[in-house]
Amino acid sequence: MKARAYCSSANLGTGFDIAAVALDAFYDEVEINLSEGKGDIKTEFSGPYSENIPESENTASLAAKLLLMLSNKSYDVEIKVWKGIPLGLGLGSSGATAVAVAKLLSKALGLKIDEMRLASIAGIAERAAAGSAHYDNVTASLLGGLVVIYSFEPLRAMQFEPKANFVLGIPDVKTPAQKTAIMRAITPKNITLDSLVQSLAKMAAFMIGLYSNSLELIGMAMEDKVVEPARAVVIPAYDRIKKFVKEAGAYGFTISGAGPSVIALADEKQANSVAKAMKEAYDYEGINAKVIISRPAKACSVDYSDKDH
Repeated sequence: MKARAYCSSANLGTGFDIAAVALDAFYDEVEINLSEGKGDIKTEFSGPYSENIPESENTASLAAKLLLMLSNKSYDVEIKVWKGIPLGLGLGSSGATAVAVAKLLSKALGLKIDEMRLASIAGIAERAAAGSAHYDNVTASLLGGLVVIYSFEPLRAMQFEPKANFVLGIPDVKTPAQKTAIMRAITPKNITLDSLVQSLAKMAAFMIGLYSNSLELIGMAMEDKVVEPARAVVIPAYDRIKKFVKEAGAYGFTISGAGPSVIALADEKQANSVAKAMKEAYDYEGINAKVIISRPAKACSVDYSDKDH
């Protein structure tokens, strides 16, 4: 059996740490072999984005360790990960790996675990890559579509399937090993009451937009005034891309996760012009970048497919 989990874009502007969308642009696939043993875990990575992943301390091995502890069973676990999601670019790469491992291993062990419990395990496994637990990316990759977390203890989320296109801009730049921790360090820790009220209004618009499938409202809510301004200064070509895509008709624009990738919201008719504008902005700034039109992806799935990637 194989499990496939798609990439994701977290925060989506005003939904910092609570909102994310799974996207069909990239995916990881995982295979697992179990054998009688003492709980040894071995991970093997292949695929286009498999370099520089530690063999012992990674989200795949930590997710497997957590599930073995939960099952109270003694097996050696061999995990083969095909990495199809670029690392360190704000696309939920490590989270997707954790999700695929958690989904597949729970099935192999015969565990009756609901989706939110699996998301919690995958979110805790994110400590191996991000230094702390994160639940937005993993919940989106697990459930598919766009998710909004409304409770952390216990973890609970609503899932939506907006009829929208998301244009990803992925610059060809090197990122530091602890990029997520660095980006969180520059995030404001205290805000004014006025900023809080504005953020609440944006989040209200976001939820209304999701329930009514109003891309205009969702896009307006992506205009964050708290976290985004602090992070935008280190995102390549941020201001120019924002200007160009908005002029091309994008409903919203923001940083994808902790960056450096960015994401714009568009409808079917606007997607090509928004993608073209985004590429022109990168070219204007002399930055080599990949621009991809994507749609909300389906949930993490387990099947018996032997098809090549």
